[in-house]
Amino acid sequence: MVENDETDLAMDDIGLLIQYFQFPVLRSEYQDLVRAAQQLDLLESFTDTGVEGLVVDG
Repeated sequence: MVENDETDLAMDDIGLLIQYFQFPVLRSEYQDLVRAAQQLDLLESFTDTGVEGLVVDG
């Protein structure tokens, strides 16, 4: 998706997949995803998926 200039869909899909399957996300992984979303100017879209509720320390 990123290669096809669909980064907004890619970030949404990552967040929605994590949320749907209830994958626990390490805090460091979440921070990496947030940084990527910020760089792509898609932070709001990513955080709207509710992934932060699945963040675990580790």
